[in-house]
Amino acid sequence: MTHFVRPVMLALGLSALAAPAFGQSIRAVDQDRYEACIAEIDENALSAFETGLAWQAQSGGWPANHCIGLAIVATGDFAEGARRLEINAEGAVAAGDYARAVMFGQAGDAWLAAGEPHDALRAFTRGQEFLPRDPGLALGRAEAAIDAGLWEVAETAAQEAVRLDPDAAEGYRLRGRARLEQGQVGAAEDDMEMARDLDPDNIEVLLLRGDINEARRSDG
Repeated sequence: MTHFVRPVMLALGLSALAAPAFGQSIRAVDQDRYEACIAEIDENALSAFETGLAWQAQSGGWPANHCIGLAIVATGDFAEGARRLEINAEGAVAAGDYARAVMFGQAGDAWLAAGEPHDALRAFTRGQEFLPRDPGLALGRAEAAIDAGLWEVAETAAQEAVRLDPDAAEGYRLRGRARLEQGQVGAAEDDMEMARDLDPDNIEVLLLRGDINEARRSDG
């Protein structure tokens, strides 16, 4: 089962993921306050940020800091939001492994949005320490490695994602991209075809197909 959903913040409403995911990791007395803070992000990120700060000042702990980090990301300050999310995940020793893995994954996505793939790679890798069998974290790690130009790392991470979730097109696409960048045109084409069969309308897969065709023309 795929537990982690990517991209966490950029394509989904924040409240759709965060509050239900962490329900068992938060004290019952704080659960309603946490859910309200997260839900507020979708309505008014700056207001949610202020809500989180007020709660944090009242010993809100990692749940309050998580809301603050997500609110900052929602304002478009991806790097600062990523930094806060990652710091919070490191310090959230009272949270469960799943909650910490999600926070590291959210930090990774925010680092990618900030154009910092090496930082994203670190965050996704750290998240895997808490949830090693999660395909979403493996996909994030592969994407970050590709953005950083670390082709072998990207191929290994994408291979892991394919193993964990063989029905997801994204793993094959990322592995195909990594292989193409290493000159493995035939293997890249095989991956592209698998991805296209699984998700024929995926624009990124079609772009990969075009790059593979261009590589074949150049070799010819």
